[in-house]
Amino acid sequence: MGIELYQKLERGEEPRRTLAALKEALRGESGKKEREEILAHCCGDFSALAVCFSSEDAKARKNAALVAGELAVGELLPLLWEAYNAEETRFVKSAYLEAIKHYDYTGLLPGLKQALARVNAQEVTKESRKHLQEERMLLRELVAAKESVKWHRYKGEGIVSDLVLTTNRNHRHVLFGELGAVRKKEFGAGVIVQVKEPEKLLALRTFEEMFFVLPGAKVLPPKPEEAAEMLLQAGIVKYLQIRHEQNGTPLRFRIEMRGKLPLEKRGLFVRRMAAVLEEGSSGMLANVTEGYEFELRLIEAKEGGYRVLIKLFTLYDRRFSYRQKTISTGMRPANAALCMALADLFGGTDGTSFFNRNARVLDPFCGAGTMLIERAKRAPVKEMFGVDILSEAVDCARINTQLADVKANYIHRDFFTFTKEEPFTEIVTDMPFTVTGEEEKERGIEELYRRFFLCAPKFLCEDGRMLILTHDRALVRRYAPRNFTCIKEFELSMKEGSYLFLFRKGTGY
Repeated sequence: MGIELYQKLERGEEPRRTLAALKEALRGESGKKEREEILAHCCGDFSALAVCFSSEDAKARKNAALVAGELAVGELLPLLWEAYNAEETRFVKSAYLEAIKHYDYTGLLPGLKQALARVNAQEVTKESRKHLQEERMLLRELVAAKESVKWHRYKGEGIVSDLVLTTNRNHRHVLFGELGAVRKKEFGAGVIVQVKEPEKLLALRTFEEMFFVLPGAKVLPPKPEEAAEMLLQAGIVKYLQIRHEQNGTPLRFRIEMRGKLPLEKRGLFVRRMAAVLEEGSSGMLANVTEGYEFELRLIEAKEGGYRVLIKLFTLYDRRFSYRQKTISTGMRPANAALCMALADLFGGTDGTSFFNRNARVLDPFCGAGTMLIERAKRAPVKEMFGVDILSEAVDCARINTQLADVKANYIHRDFFTFTKEEPFTEIVTDMPFTVTGEEEKERGIEELYRRFFLCAPKFLCEDGRMLILTHDRALVRRYAPRNFTCIKEFELSMKEGSYLFLFRKGTGY
């Protein structure tokens, strides 16, 4: 079919229709054979196709470019580039760029950069906006594919910034206290703080995410174009530029929406908003799908519109970078860190800490090692052991623990067959749970709790402690050993049904 269509093109028969059909014939796996036949037929002479680049019919020029892309023969590349530069119809210019993607266009890189600069400086009209956006995106992709991505270095030290630190809603006070003597206030999802050196806050482990707040744009309008205009008028470009060293490339961003907007409408909103930000910043901001340097987090506001927060990936947060390997039931590191903070700050008796110095710590259901790692980050330990029945979990834990620069011994075994002569001073663990609601699995979890609380005291010294994170509070209360005192019980999340229990061996506390 492909060869017959190309022969029709050579005869000049219905070029517009023929090119459209030929474009479809060359696509996909089935098009490979068609391509080989056409290449053999042409013997390097593609003049019948090349002449179509100067056709008076814009759609014929577009399809000719796309056919050239599918053929991907070197002889056509300079002709495509020449045609792109001569083309005056925007939607056709994008077709030439799509075609150039299929070639080794390294030699065109300087010209592509110049073309991108021209597009960024182009005056945008309502009629040209859509096709200019497409052309800009394609040019940027072509340039980025041939150049290593340059990251902007954060240099905002000394500049006063309002930040939002998100944390557990029930225990915002922990983070609030750890922040010390800075200007701060609690709000629903965390703490708002004003500082000059935000990187120093990365020593704290009890917050999930850090966001910058752009003055004058806390709540954006519900329309994407208006939302982008408000950000531009509030000075987002300058705000970002004064916090970063300039390297001749745009700051790359993505937009993340949280709210009730359906997924397909959310995508359209993001594309429209991003396009206006790119245009309004004269190319200083670039919307990308990977390698982004900051994120605009849009959160639907009760009063309408969207609250906007800026997450800077240029301010490297390495607190939990050890978590390279995970399992399906793994917990978030900030939650594990919060558990340790609650125990350290509020789990002691008579002014002592819940944690023993030079402790020997056991996690009987260690998973990917997060609880043990965060235990070691909170207070000194002498020795740690993690046990898990899943070999995958133990493998993950070993890798993560090494990356965290923490020492622990991991054993692939059912905890109920594990033995150790020297007693432990602490047990810290995130208890297994099920979310399926199946009766058989729930009975299995209950039996596991019963057996665990029977076995656990044997592993602990006389003054031993247990830190138990659970999604089954009733089972802890039912089976916790009677010769242990529950020092504290914390609700972490009513929605998730997660609770933290702190036990100490003995009944005199």
